[in-house]
Amino acid sequence: MPMTPAGEIELVNTTKRFGETVAVDGLNLHVPHGSYCCLLGPSGCGKTTILRMIAGHETPTSGKVRIDGEAVENLPPGQRGTAMMFQNYALFPHLTVRDNVAFSLKMRGVRRAMRRQRAHEMLAKVQMDALAERMPAELSGGQQQRVALARALVTNPRVLLLDEPLSALDEFLRLQMRGELRRMQQELGITFVHVTHTQLEAIAVADLVVVMAHGHIEQAGTAHEIFARPRNAYVAQFMGGQNVLSGKVAAVANGTATLESDDGEQYAVPLSPRLTSVHSVVFFSIRRDRIALTKMPPEVAVAPADRISVCGTVHAIEYQGSYVKVTVHRAGHDAFIAHLPDRDFFAQQIQRGDRVLARWSIDEIHLLGQEPGREEDHTAADRPPHEAFDTYPHVKP
Repeated sequence: MPMTPAGEIELVNTTKRFGETVAVDGLNLHVPHGSYCCLLGPSGCGKTTILRMIAGHETPTSGKVRIDGEAVENLPPGQRGTAMMFQNYALFPHLTVRDNVAFSLKMRGVRRAMRRQRAHEMLAKVQMDALAERMPAELSGGQQQRVALARALVTNPRVLLLDEPLSALDEFLRLQMRGELRRMQQELGITFVHVTHTQLEAIAVADLVVVMAHGHIEQAGTAHEIFARPRNAYVAQFMGGQNVLSGKVAAVANGTATLESDDGEQYAVPLSPRLTSVHSVVFFSIRRDRIALTKMPPEVAVAPADRISVCGTVHAIEYQGSYVKVTVHRAGHDAFIAHLPDRDFFAQQIQRGDRVLARWSIDEIHLLGQEPGREEDHTAADRPPHEAFDTYPHVKP
């Protein structure tokens, strides 16, 4: 029988309560060995509590935490084979860069020559060996983060835990360092678990993205699955790349269902088994970069009844370089957003206050679950290997 990979993590029916507050509620999660997992969600959703339970800084109220198949919830942090990189780096100001990295080896009784050699090797991996004799106060924020990363990795952990590791950096350094983290993870082949509230950060680096809300997992999957095929309206809206619409089933015919919203708008969606019940409520999403936007002539009072478009007024325009984000206001509805290629936008000269028609293809519609809810199984075991472990290309929201 093959041995369980050293960095595999399992949380089984794990719950954590702080008094009357339930931070994590009966959570099940499987993180394969050697993968890069991002726990993603708003503040208070339970992602940092999960990280701390894996590290041993919090004890589950109930349930199991397993690493390499071993239940570790009652083991002290130093016996779990994990290391944590903190948001504020927590470098010792009175120690040099080399001594900061070597400190944990010193606490383990490693001889001076060996720990200095090991510290030098890790500093070289993060391209900081030339600054080994500097003090932390003499380093930039990005350099301090590299030192903190080297210090976390110097003990050869089987799991590296990262708590908002990029939040203190400016945008340029953040982009640079997330690439460095991914490179290091692939080079070392160990499991990374990375907590973030930034959607782009998660889908840029992770093999496994875990979207959380209120102590539950709403969806776990590859970056492509989470972005392009969200499970429910919460995930679609939180990830930010989708427009979510809904309506009651009014009719079913010719392979499509007609939905009608509360204010009478009609939408055509592909037929599925759950759309056969008339009057049931259905949620669906369309990616923002799949929307075509055209100005409506002043003489046209109403939008066409084609069931694959909505009409509204341009509320905001934000130039993003390769595309332009156009926010369309519709009375009584959430904002509808289109990401238009810059060439298409400037060819039409759309301005704030213009009435526009936003149209999509029925083939671009993704049907959603009716309500947010937990997933019971978050294992990659049943997926083909290329889906479970490959790094997907960056997806622009």
